[in-house]
Amino acid sequence: MKYAVLCFWVFWSALGSLRAQVIKFEKDSVRQVFAQARRQHKPVLLIFSPPLTATGRPASTSAAGRPTGLQAPAVVAALNKKFLVKEVAFGSAEALGAALRRYQVVSYPSYLYFTPEGDLLYRSRGESTAETRYLDDMQAVRQAAADPHNLGYYRRGFDQGNRSPDFLQGYLRKRRALGQWVEPALLDTYAQQLPARQFDRAAEVLFILEFGPVLTSRASQLTHLNGPLLDSLYKVLPLAQRIQINTLIINNTLAQAIDTNNARLAALGADLARTSWLPNYQRGAQSYASNMLTFYRTTQDTANYLRQAVVYYDRYYLSISADSARSREATTLARQLTVAQQATQNLPVTYSMALNNAAWSVYQSGTRRAAYLQPAVLWSRRTLELNPVAAHYDTLAHLLYRLQRYDEALAAQRQAIALARTQQTPTASYEQELTKLQNRSL
Repeated sequence: MKYAVLCFWVFWSALGSLRAQVIKFEKDSVRQVFAQARRQHKPVLLIFSPPLTATGRPASTSAAGRPTGLQAPAVVAALNKKFLVKEVAFGSAEALGAALRRYQVVSYPSYLYFTPEGDLLYRSRGESTAETRYLDDMQAVRQAAADPHNLGYYRRGFDQGNRSPDFLQGYLRKRRALGQWVEPALLDTYAQQLPARQFDRAAEVLFILEFGPVLTSRASQLTHLNGPLLDSLYKVLPLAQRIQINTLIINNTLAQAIDTNNARLAALGADLARTSWLPNYQRGAQSYASNMLTFYRTTQDTANYLRQAVVYYDRYYLSISADSARSREATTLARQLTVAQQATQNLPVTYSMALNNAAWSVYQSGTRRAAYLQPAVLWSRRTLELNPVAAHYDTLAHLLYRLQRYDEALAAQRQAIALARTQQTPTASYEQELTKLQNRSL
């Protein structure tokens, strides 16, 4: 065993030559890269870059197009020699499958370092022009790999049947420290190993609550054994901590409902979201509806999604005045600027982005019913009042085409192309769609 560990980490001994100037990104899928890592006994670095843009900017440059420390010769040489490096675009299908849920990747750029077996060792996020930032990251990876109680240790022990409460608690703490999602089954396993008297201890109840137990799960039920204790705990916890716990419970419950296609469980999570807003009944109702829309859309329950979407976006988006919508848009854009400067998380969604996404989802549903398409056209036109960009005209063109309003659709698509040219962004995709509109082959 010691020999195997020594062999695995022998390549850490030196940085080697600095001749390489470009990071060698693996072209295979994430799954294939990890299979290759196991064969080569080489660790993996997953880089979650900004979403694909017209400029095709890689993760190794900053938002302003300037080189980052990731491009420094010493960093490039170390990465190419010691890691298999895979870059995926945040929000892409590959990123969603690889890490958004399991590893809780909610910002870009994010960097996740793994053992050849696929156990997470270390993570960081944001960009820096200093090469020491990335060299320090690699040093932290080396230290994590040498830790006898790293995530791989716990994963192997669990697979071998270790279910002692102390071991499971250590496993949970390690997963949380690395920002890794904890499956409901793992949290249930831990809770069920504890004697009943442990749930009379506020610290134990709080420990489980901080992982956001799924409503109706065994872990959730056990935290409610002592109702007075739970009530008193919520009364003394800071508001921010209570919000964080409730948000985790809601999100984990919704995720489990989606995984199991359980509308009843989704409704329970949505109801907790609603009551969390009390006494603001309007925000509570909106939160409930938003959660159920997410459930219907993700489980591809098109009929329920379309019925609820028309009510939701008409009530909570189109019901406000254009001036109020502009004010909301400006506020969110200001937040976007702050977030972009901090480079710590993905940008918040603006009013127009949300409406455009909703309109596009109606088109993608494949419906030909005017009862759903006409409201989506109104949503799309509102987005153009607030933010007349090429993508929004493209959405409108597709909706009008589906309604067989072909001349209007062609005009909207031509406007998308004209705006793209003005904004100096590629027009090829818009021109291809225009050809399909002209040939009526969409």
